[in-house]
Amino acid sequence: MAFSFDTSYKELDAKLYSRVTPKDIDDPEILLFNEALCDDLGIDAEAVTGQVLSGQERLEEPIAQAYAGHQYGSFTVLGDGRAMILGEHVHDGNRSDIQLKGSGRTPYSGSGDGKATVSSMLREYLYSFAMHKLGIKTSRSLAVIETDESVKRRQTEPGAILVRVMNSHIRYGTFQYVASRAPDELEAFTEYVIDRHYPQLTDSDRKYVEFFDAVMRASVAMVVDWLRVGFIHGVMNTDNMSIDGETFDYGPCAFMNYYDEDAVFSSIDKHGRYAFGNQRKILQWNLERFAESLQPLCTDSSITFDEIEARLDDFDDIFEAEYYTMMRQKLGIPADGAEEIVDEFLDWLRSSGADYTNTFLELENPGTFEDPIYATAEFEEIREQVAQVGLDEDLMQQANPRYIPRNHLVEDALTQYVEDRDLSRFRALLDVLQHPYESNEATARFQQPPPEAFDAEYTTYCNT
Repeated sequence: MAFSFDTSYKELDAKLYSRVTPKDIDDPEILLFNEALCDDLGIDAEAVTGQVLSGQERLEEPIAQAYAGHQYGSFTVLGDGRAMILGEHVHDGNRSDIQLKGSGRTPYSGSGDGKATVSSMLREYLYSFAMHKLGIKTSRSLAVIETDESVKRRQTEPGAILVRVMNSHIRYGTFQYVASRAPDELEAFTEYVIDRHYPQLTDSDRKYVEFFDAVMRASVAMVVDWLRVGFIHGVMNTDNMSIDGETFDYGPCAFMNYYDEDAVFSSIDKHGRYAFGNQRKILQWNLERFAESLQPLCTDSSITFDEIEARLDDFDDIFEAEYYTMMRQKLGIPADGAEEIVDEFLDWLRSSGADYTNTFLELENPGTFEDPIYATAEFEEIREQVAQVGLDEDLMQQANPRYIPRNHLVEDALTQYVEDRDLSRFRALLDVLQHPYESNEATARFQQPPPEAFDAEYTTYCNT
C-alpha cells in the first residue's frame, strides 16, 4: 500500500477545512522521487505511482485547511489556495501530512488558479532537501510531478505538483483563524494540537502557557539555524510559521552569499521587512500575534494572559543564548562566554561584506580560498583573536557547511530544465548538497559565490 492514512484533522470542526478534489491530470510524470524519504515513511515505493502522487488515485477524500495570517503586517483570512492534504500518513507511531502543492483550485483560491510552475516546485524540492541535509528541521519533498498543462506566471512553463511532507501544516495563522472565525472551537483545537505535537504537556496544569513556551523555543531554534547557514526565508508571514518549528514554504527564499544583514531577494519585500538581519525581530513580532490568538483561553481557566506574556518577555534572553551558542560553535569556541569576540567578528563581517559561508572555512583552514579579503591585516587580526579561545576543528566542522545552494547555481539548474528539459545540473546540485559538511576537491566550484553584481540584482518570486 502506498500510504497508511488516518486523518485526525477531519475530526475537528468542519469550519476549519474543506473537502476538495485534486484536478484531473491525464498523464502525470514523476520528475523527481525522494527514495530516502520514502524509506523513512515506510512506504512501498512500487505502489507510489504518478497517479497516486498526483491525487488521481485516492485512499480518502483530501482536505484544504483554512487559516489566516499577518502578511507583511496586515491581517488576512486565507487558506490552502493551491494545496490539498491527501491524508495523514502514520508509520511507527509518527504522523505526517502528505500534501499536494499545485493540485488545483480550492474554496480558498480566490482569483488564483491553484496551479504551480515546474521551476517553483523544483525549487522547493531542492531547498527542502538542502535544509534537511544541513540538519535544519524542515518540510520535506517526496516528489515533483509534471502535469499535462502549461502555467503562466512571469513566463509560461509546464505545470507541476510538489508532494510535501510535514509533521503537520498547522501554523500560527491557523490559531489566528480559529480565534477570529471559530472562537468556540479554540479550546478543542488547542487541545488537539497539544496532543498531536506536544503530548508531554497534556497533563500540565499550566499547559497553555507551556504550549506557548514550547512553540516559542522551537521557533527560536529554527530561526537561529537559519542564521547559522545564511538562510533568508523571504516571506515570514504568520501563516508561514509552523507550530512545530518546521521550516516550510520555500517561495522567495535564498541563501546569503556576501554578508549583509539587509540582504533581501524577494520581489515582494519592497521595504526589507524579512531581510536576513530582521528575521529575529520578525519572529518576535509573529510570536506576539500567536500569543494574542491564545488570549481567549485565559478567560475561562486558572491561567492568566500575564503568564503567557511573561514567557514572551523571555524571548530576548532565549534568543541571545541560542544565538551566541551557535556562533561560538561556528567559531570553534568550546567554552561559554566570548560574546565580545563574537561581536567583533560580526563587526568585521559587516564591514568587509565577505562571503558568509566561506569565511568560516577560511578561519578553519587558512589558504582554502584565494579571495584577497582573507589576505588583509584586518582578517589576520580577527583570526588571531578567535584562535586564542576557539578554532576547535570538530566544533567548526559540525556547524559550518562546505556547500549551500548558491543562488546562481540554483537558477542555472532551473533554467536548464525549463529551457532544455534537462535535469543534469539540478541532479548534480542535489548530489553536492547530499553531504554539505564534507569537502570534496572535485566539487570545489560549488563553494564559489556568484559575482557580487549577480547577487545585487538577484530576485526571487513567490510564483503563486
